[in-house]
Amino acid sequence: MKKYIPNFFTSLNLICGCIAILLLSKDNYNASVIFCLLAFLFDFADGYFARLLNSESAIGRELDSFSDFVTSGVVPGIIMYKLLARSGFTEKHISLDIFNISFYISTLSLVGFFITIATAFRLSKYNLMKNEFKYFVGLPAPANCMMILGLPFIFDYLGEKYLSYNVLYPLTLFSIYMLNSKIKLISLKNINILIVVTLLFIISALTVFTNFAVLTIIILVYILFSISYFQLRR
Repeated sequence: MKKYIPNFFTSLNLICGCIAILLLSKDNYNASVIFCLLAFLFDFADGYFARLLNSESAIGRELDSFSDFVTSGVVPGIIMYKLLARSGFTEKHISLDIFNISFYISTLSLVGFFITIATAFRLSKYNLMKNEFKYFVGLPAPANCMMILGLPFIFDYLGEKYLSYNVLYPLTLFSIYMLNSKIKLISLKNINILIVVTLLFIISALTVFTNFAVLTIIILVYILFSISYFQLRR
């Protein structure tokens, strides 16, 4: 019975990711972020209980990767696509009429989904890793997703004039690079559960008293702190 407990939390992660995608289709960014944060919590819980109960399994590992792909791969890809589509640069939209169904695609904005592809590569490589490290190699998919989640709120604060493909394309490339880089980043896997819960509480409080833009700032600080930490330990 205990082997199903981690998979239960993984399934909740997947459900939250699907709901976040539905909310994004209605441009409800606030609610989408909330469900993504819940998904991250469930993602942490599935790994924690799998280790605690010694119930790690091959199917659990694959299910976890698939759930992470939906929540931390598809969601940020959609957000970046939407931001690029809003950026106002002139381009040709592809208008299609198939089986009496008309729709258009913002072609240059599809670059946003390169984040989704990069996430798929990262998760696939992670599944093939035979050795467990005490640190992350590259930016974990949930952390990358969190970094992207805050962007719409940052641009809402700064104003539409800063919402430019000259900014968004480099951000997309940075996201893709960090996902599959060999940069060492601090892992939360072996940190006490109380510390993790405290960190999540602090992040939640910051988002309440500021807004979700703080999520991007938190991840950027995490990256810089991790790089400095491992440089000092050399």
